[in-house]
Amino acid sequence: MAKIDHYLRSNLKLKHLQLLVTLDEMRHIGKVANYLNVTQPAISKTLADFEEGLTIKLFDRTTRGMLPTEAGVCLVKYAKKILNEIASARDDLVAISEGRATRIAIGLLPAVSLSILPNFIARVENEMVSTSINAREGSSDVLISLLRTGELDVMIGNLAAKPLGIEFRTKHLYKDPIVVVVKKEHPLVTKQDLSWTDLSEFPMVLPPEFATTRIVIEEFLLCHQVNLSKRYVESLSTLTNIGVLLATESIGFLSFQLADYFKKANLVEILPLTMKNIYIDIGLVWYTERTLTPSQLNIISMLEDTVCISNLK
Repeated sequence: MAKIDHYLRSNLKLKHLQLLVTLDEMRHIGKVANYLNVTQPAISKTLADFEEGLTIKLFDRTTRGMLPTEAGVCLVKYAKKILNEIASARDDLVAISEGRATRIAIGLLPAVSLSILPNFIARVENEMVSTSINAREGSSDVLISLLRTGELDVMIGNLAAKPLGIEFRTKHLYKDPIVVVVKKEHPLVTKQDLSWTDLSEFPMVLPPEFATTRIVIEEFLLCHQVNLSKRYVESLSTLTNIGVLLATESIGFLSFQLADYFKKANLVEILPLTMKNIYIDIGLVWYTERTLTPSQLNIISMLEDTVCISNLK
């Protein structure tokens, strides 16, 4: 224990961490050497010296390439965190040197990309002159993994997704109901005495199977005697979903905020069928093991205020 502690404090270098991460990704010394622009013997020596200093074997040579040992897997995990923190420090220093005092990366669900984020950016531009915002859209699972690696500072996600670990903090913002959407010229728009069973005649646009809302939508439809069509499209893309709805007689299931946006644009209609207790539980999520700057915390507070104001309109 004492030798490991001494070595990590006195001899650990960034090249060791970069080597571990690259070797774990490529699993081949020759490929690592080419990638890092050094010789294969230099890679082997650096790894051997590192293992000798720690008195722990980190990689095994096998017919499948260089495979990390249990200790190697552990150290690679922390090496990635350290390198990500250094990259964040570099980006922040560059931002400061270029006069952009605050830089924040925000992950968001497609359901909030057209409603919350534009209003938030407009507010930031009015109130903060030195801010750089990096916005990334994706599913909750993808965004959570990016939070964990440090590629995102905060996300606006679905809190009803998989339970989060204790390393995450959350703040509930609002519930966004799921509604049934079709194009304006769809036969169901003018149908008298519309019922759930009428949906059985048409193809559908559904969330992907991995999406939290997919299961609850399917269960709800089955409970209301809707025969799920074998003709369906699975998509998390807002533009794809709207495009399919406009080009076909498919039926879609969107969050109310998204549906209302495209309804006001005179592109779709929301059918008068209520999906009771089917909604997206929108909230803020951030990683507690990474320290946010005061400016970033201020931006998160502004983001929360923007969401509240938007939902009052």
